[in-house]
Amino acid sequence: MMRKIYPFDFKSGDVILNDFDFDPSIPYTEQKWSFKEDIFQVRYHQEKYIIDLGWYPEFNFDEGRFKLMVVEVHGTEWHPLKIRETTSIEEIIAYVNEAIEFVESIVK
Repeated sequence: MMRKIYPFDFKSGDVILNDFDFDPSIPYTEQKWSFKEDIFQVRYHQEKYIIDLGWYPEFNFDEGRFKLMVVEVHGTEWHPLKIRETTSIEEIIAYVNEAIEFVESIVK
């Protein structure tokens, strides 16, 4: 069965990667390959800000969790502005929407 990518509205963001295809109604063990380090990355304001989401450690349900970061980029260095972690798909969806609003408020 092919799952569909969750329809986030990244607004002014440039989507570099979006593999967010989780379904809260399906057990995590049946979605194992979706729990990876590179789930999505969205860049804003000429790559000055990035929203990055991954699952760490990759494919590990016992110790793993989603990690969402909003970073400001200075050259090759990432400076975290906001970091949220959770094991819940529902919570990470809410955190992603909060992160989008946060970045949009900065780049206006």
